[in-house]
Amino acid sequence: NGIEEVREEYINRCRQKNINWYFVKKLPGRHINYFFKLFSVIKKSAPAIVFLHGSNAILPARLAKLFSKNIKLILVRETQANHLKTRTNWIMLSFSMLFAGKVVYLSEAYRQQVKSTLKWLYKEKRTAVIPNGINLVQFSPSPKPTDDKIVLGMQSRVTKIKDHETLLKAVALLKKENFDKPVILKVAGDGENMAALVKLTETLSIKDDVIFTGLMNEGELPGFLNSLDIYIHASFGETMSTAIMQAMACKKTIVASDVPGINNMIADGVNGLLVPVKNETAMAAVLKQLITNKEESNRLAEAALTFAGNNFSNLTMFEKYKEQFVS
Repeated sequence: NGIEEVREEYINRCRQKNINWYFVKKLPGRHINYFFKLFSVIKKSAPAIVFLHGSNAILPARLAKLFSKNIKLILVRETQANHLKTRTNWIMLSFSMLFAGKVVYLSEAYRQQVKSTLKWLYKEKRTAVIPNGINLVQFSPSPKPTDDKIVLGMQSRVTKIKDHETLLKAVALLKKENFDKPVILKVAGDGENMAALVKLTETLSIKDDVIFTGLMNEGELPGFLNSLDIYIHASFGETMSTAIMQAMACKKTIVASDVPGINNMIADGVNGLLVPVKNETAMAAVLKQLITNKEESNRLAEAALTFAGNNFSNLTMFEKYKEQFVS
């Protein structure tokens, strides 16, 4: 269920494990036919558990549960940053508080923000806090290929809630510095803002210094991350950034926006460096500091790897979700 086509790797994984799958595509805007189709597919597949990524599909899921005795639990995993939620997002989350068996938040701070906003609609007994986890075997350090460039990188969907514009402007400022190697930027991902970013590289005269890799599958991401000297995550807000988790697990030095959902993962100067949003001057200054001080960069990378190992295991995440399924 979503606005993008299902990745071929997910389809192949379902086939390998003999898992039936369905896909309902959502077109831009609000379409009543989409909700009825989603209701129909959920009802037809009759799962024991409906696991929703966000609250926007809570009503068709709840309707399907009324018509199917097989559905025992609707679990909503809330991921949209609270300060970026629209009014519709908040309304749908309120319905989740009424109709879902459990609403999972990625951090305690995130849950408390929801509690203070929803007030009497908030139902503590229907909530749980389960941080995200990643495969720490798949995402692990490996030596960076030898090259004659300083490689920066970011991976995410290319959407309006990411601050790619500031990142590109910071790279343009770095071009004016006299480093011993040229600086290049790799941007992994795709989305509605891609055309605007490509145009911006031309405006900033950095077209030859930026590589847009397109959307990568999960198997390609460790190689991408391990090809970098510094990982940058420029964003206006997150709940818990999987991309940062993956970069930490690959022992990358991280520079990221000082926003909710990031500054509760990165302690500035401890396991990464934080910069204000829409401030390319600050970002460029921090990047210059790391490029010219390899010892400091290595210290932050070591701390990031330790933090990932202690906090981001997908096996721990699975056990906590399993507790919700059987409770």
